[in-house]
Amino acid sequence: MAVEMALFLFFFSTLFLGTFEVPRFLLLGQKVERASASMADLVAQIDPSQGNVEAKIDDLFVAASGLLEGYDLATKGRVIVSSIANPTGDAEVIVWQVMSPGTFEAISKLGEANTAPTLPGDLVVREGENIIAAEIVFLYEPLFGSIIYDPRTLYARSFTRPRFTNLTDIPD
Repeated sequence: MAVEMALFLFFFSTLFLGTFEVPRFLLLGQKVERASASMADLVAQIDPSQGNVEAKIDDLFVAASGLLEGYDLATKGRVIVSSIANPTGDAEVIVWQVMSPGTFEAISKLGEANTAPTLPGDLVVREGENIIAAEIVFLYEPLFGSIIYDPRTLYARSFTRPRFTNLTDIPD
């Protein structure tokens, strides 16, 4: 009886933890993907002629926290928004980059400001064009330790072209 109970408890606890952690992990992955797409789209809608681009981006960082509601973006994640341009037609360059506030250490997989970006092979920025990239890095930590999943960093990025005019001026 004790052996059967031990096997049953092992199977039941694994099933219980799996039905809790797997959907939680998948939900967070979907939220990160959606938030990166939303951030790229919303930043691309900013009209620089109306001024105060930095404040608008700061407001969008607050919105990103709302999109990831239930998860602490300030301590376990970061949003990185980059403007990539090709002013001369020779090569793309990251003209500016802004990170959401927080304590989580994150590095853009695209590169740093004033350097050539690492872009997907099929993404082309033509001469005089500009694209906005939004990256979200988030540390997933299971609630019940590493029984089902180990802690891992989720990453999502999205690219969008600005709607009104190129966003190549550094937000200040």
